[in-house]
Amino acid sequence: MEADLIDEMIIHVMPVVLGEGRPLFGGIPIEKVFRLTDTASHPNGVLKLHYTV
Repeated sequence: MEADLIDEMIIHVMPVVLGEGRPLFGGIPIEKVFRLTDTASHPNGVLKLHYTV
């Protein structure tokens, strides 16, 4: 992300509780703004989130 090489992200959200959780991205010193361009929900509760720069 620091080298500005990411132009899109597709994130799947699973409906599972893991306790404390983990950060998706940690220690990134810059702020990057992404725009939500597409979503999909599946019968098992999984969400697909598609972001672009």
